[in-house]
Amino acid sequence: MIDPLWRDRYILWKNSKILQPDEEPVNNEENVSEYDFFHIAIAPVLRFSQLFGVFPLNSVMNRLPGNMLYKSVSFATALSMMAIFGGYAVSVLSLKRLARTGLDAINMAEPFFFAVCATSAVLFWALAKEWQFVVTVWSETERVFLRKPFRGKALRSSIRRTAFVVLTLALAEHIFSVANNIANLRREVHHCNWTISSPVKYFCLKTFSSAFDSIPYNLPVAIYNEYVVVAMTFAWNFVDLFIVLVSIGLTTRFTQLNIRISERIQSRKGTTEDFWEQIRIQYVSLCDLVVLLNRSINRLVFVSYANDLYFICLQIMHATLEQPFLINRVYFFYSFSFLLLRTFLMFWYSSQVQDASHQPCRLILRVPNHEYCDELQRVQMYSRRGVSLTGMGVFLVSRRIFLTIAGTIITYELVLLSFRKRIMDEPDDNNDVSCKPLHLD
Repeated sequence: MIDPLWRDRYILWKNSKILQPDEEPVNNEENVSEYDFFHIAIAPVLRFSQLFGVFPLNSVMNRLPGNMLYKSVSFATALSMMAIFGGYAVSVLSLKRLARTGLDAINMAEPFFFAVCATSAVLFWALAKEWQFVVTVWSETERVFLRKPFRGKALRSSIRRTAFVVLTLALAEHIFSVANNIANLRREVHHCNWTISSPVKYFCLKTFSSAFDSIPYNLPVAIYNEYVVVAMTFAWNFVDLFIVLVSIGLTTRFTQLNIRISERIQSRKGTTEDFWEQIRIQYVSLCDLVVLLNRSINRLVFVSYANDLYFICLQIMHATLEQPFLINRVYFFYSFSFLLLRTFLMFWYSSQVQDASHQPCRLILRVPNHEYCDELQRVQMYSRRGVSLTGMGVFLVSRRIFLTIAGTIITYELVLLSFRKRIMDEPDDNNDVSCKPLHLD
């Protein structure tokens, strides 16, 4: 019969001296840093995100999780409120405008984009309130992995390097988007033979047409709209990035545990029941951490998967549209490639959590028969089941989801392309450019 105390790792930790980690910190290059905690590694990324109204936790840079206190009144929460309100407002105003002009599978992207991004910002706000408890448990769980005999790559450099690359690519994508918009406006001016007396006002009226269709033009509102667009675009990219960084943090610890098991199996010392008892407790601790974290981010995972699925289908449908300028073609292919890359990274790293949690079960198959014991069998039983992130309990994040998502994209794309074909067959006397006069004075 299985020991009923296996769930309480703290009781077993006190009763077993072999489970006490070495007091000597890791200082060589083969091992991780003593201060390589996840919350320290991701803190600069979260601080940077607060400029765009995401994750309003002022004390996120504090090295001690107990001091990460959430404050309802702060500059970060004010920015977050501005971004969220603006996102929902643009979504509503866009729906109001489309109710008059007509809603279809193409132009519904704008209200959907702002609504989803604002919802993501709300979910990050809720997570910021829970962050102190989450990282307190996380730091207690991973503390043993920062000392001998565990080895592995430095978590801090992996997280910050990944964040830098993804955010740089996102910045380039936004710059291309602005350049693409300007090229389209120049095409419209040339086609309609207009003389623009105020280019800035013309740009704002066209770019933020949903807002200025309902309220008079003024510069402060235009500046606020520009901030909302940038903040929502950042939130759109940051959801995927955050899931990637969290998955890297979890997978790194599982990988360290797997490396230790593999090295011990290959060594001449062999394995003992005390060794497998220690592995079991550390493995269960990591699984408990994943379950705890999943309760906090499962809604973000669901929003991320649904959002990426929708925009991949939309971008494929946009491939049938004419791209008159070089910048239009460059922007489309770069934007679509970046969307696919970001989605692939999110799929891959989040599915790695489940794969790494199953690895001990595969490693145990290499253990000699005479070393089998009760503790080893417990580790084998728990790791066979494994653990994974979920999307609000609707689906488990695993490698199998790649094929499921691919099949879903193909199915819906056939429907959307058929719908798009019927639209393209309809006569269009405007030649894709509206010459409705604008009053810039």
